[in-house]
Amino acid sequence: MQRILVLILLAATVLAVAACSSPSSPGQEDIERARDSYSKGFYLEAEKDYERYLQVEPQGEFRKEAWDRLAEIAVSIKGDYDRAVVLLEAMYLELGGDPDTAWKIMFQLGEVYSELGNTSKAIEAFEKCLDQAMGNPEHTYKTQLRMARLYRSMGSYDLVAATLENCADSAADDEAKAKCLYELAQSYTFISSWSQAEKALSTLLGLKNISDETRSLAVFLEADIAENDRDYAKAKELLESILHTYPNPKVVETRLANLPEVVPEPLPLVPPKQ
Repeated sequence: MQRILVLILLAATVLAVAACSSPSSPGQEDIERARDSYSKGFYLEAEKDYERYLQVEPQGEFRKEAWDRLAEIAVSIKGDYDRAVVLLEAMYLELGGDPDTAWKIMFQLGEVYSELGNTSKAIEAFEKCLDQAMGNPEHTYKTQLRMARLYRSMGSYDLVAATLENCADSAADDEAKAKCLYELAQSYTFISSWSQAEKALSTLLGLKNISDETRSLAVFLEADIAENDRDYAKAKELLESILHTYPNPKVVETRLANLPEVVPEPLPLVPPKQ
């Protein structure tokens, strides 16, 4: 009797182990194999298993992971932007109900369309991003910055200015506002609108809670404007003030070395006393 009980217990143990080792869902082996291949750099193998997982697990809990990895492989590994468009649009249809996820998908889609040179589609994607960014100032400002750069590449400087002014007005903090104003000032310099650029930089440098890097970038742009005005003394003073805070001090050193000599103005002649 005791021997029979031991055999029953052994059989139950074997069944329990077998149950634990078997996949809990049809695509479990696929997702685990995909992760393993991805971690080892076998991206094509990972791609096949992620695709299979999506096919066999229509309600699977790891579908977002699979979509993300497939889009990443298409863009970063294979450089297949046409495939990335298809993947991201399908991903948006499935996961776009969550605003945060929808924003990320659309932002990536906008970047992919930009790489393809399809500016109109890129703008369309970023406009959808703005809709999804409602109530999220960080997402809003990042989208507006990206849209402004696209408008600038198109030469639409009226749209650049309007987008960046709105970006600065709606920014949640000084650092974000400063980045919008910096882009605005830089854009004005591209069309030689120096007074407008100086106005944007003046507002930027009046902000209190901004990083040293952002402040030094603004001062560097101020030095550009001073040099354009041939005010080399001011340009020199501005560049020297950021020599230790600019992201790449060598650039500042080179600019200083290449500035024209500041020749002091001759003193006016004083007529001799009679």
